[in-house]
Amino acid sequence: MKQSKSITLLGVAFLSIGVAGLFAPRPLPAQSQIDRFTFGLFGDLGYVPSEEPWVENVLADLSKDAGLSFIVHVGDLSSPRYGCTDEMLARRLAQFNALPSPLIYTPGDNEWTDCHDGQNVKGADPLERLAKLRTVFFQGEQSLGQRTMPLIRQSREPEFAKYRENVRWDLGGVTFVTLHVPGSNNGLGRAPDGDAEFAERNKTNMTWLRQAFAHAKASNSRAIMVLQQANMFPEMPPFPGKPETPSGFSDLRALLEQEATTFQKPVVLVNGDSHYFRIDNPFRNNATAGQRALPSLENFLRVETFGSPNHHWLHVTVEPDNPNVFTFRPRIVSANVIKRN
Repeated sequence: MKQSKSITLLGVAFLSIGVAGLFAPRPLPAQSQIDRFTFGLFGDLGYVPSEEPWVENVLADLSKDAGLSFIVHVGDLSSPRYGCTDEMLARRLAQFNALPSPLIYTPGDNEWTDCHDGQNVKGADPLERLAKLRTVFFQGEQSLGQRTMPLIRQSREPEFAKYRENVRWDLGGVTFVTLHVPGSNNGLGRAPDGDAEFAERNKTNMTWLRQAFAHAKASNSRAIMVLQQANMFPEMPPFPGKPETPSGFSDLRALLEQEATTFQKPVVLVNGDSHYFRIDNPFRNNATAGQRALPSLENFLRVETFGSPNHHWLHVTVEPDNPNVFTFRPRIVSANVIKRN
């Protein structure tokens, strides 16, 4: 996301939604033994050096929660000025590996798509940065963190060997899947080489999303959660605007709506990008003339994490007796609360 976007902090709320000091590392229980679990979501933090202490406070708060089964960072390691550097990649990798819980990371635009002169990153090459990102963060067949967790990578299929960042895992009857979908229109529309990269990655993401839903259906999963960086719904308040033309998100939006409709069980899309904590349903139906609109797609919700300058995280609980599957609680980091008169 570009640093110039407006950023607002939504009031703290407790929502149970309808889509359904450090501690020593603990071994993960077998999938069949898990009925209730919790995990953390965060991203889009530490945009300037003065915010680094706030990042450390978020990481410390996450580390204190010994019950987290895993943590997901939904992209943007910093602003382009800093996120495009080897130094920042090394810093965040070390921070992620120091967390006691497994950490899964999916890339944002500020690590590679926005690494070019137009974002005041002189002499940077987005595709070189993408290659570097894959080398640094996606080694092995497991998560980051002190306690690792096995992941199924799309790269296991030879046709998609370089897409190691797209992963899937199951826990407590829920299927989780990451998609490499960054902001800045998913990389489309800036340069010919970027458009070619987008076209290939877009097809790859769509294949991975279809496979994730097919797996969830075959496994009789209670719900599916899709995690990516980009906000694919820029027309939604509080920052309404027209999607770019052509849109780098139209194919995925259409496929996600189609798959969620046929899945019928809870589906959650988690994204960062626009730095506005929210839980909403952006798949709305327009009414025909003289008629009332149908309700939004009932089994689908979008969740957006906090983002700079708001340095907090989201705590998620999955319980077997919750028909909505997920309960979301904003976790406000007390060390990052600004004292006001």
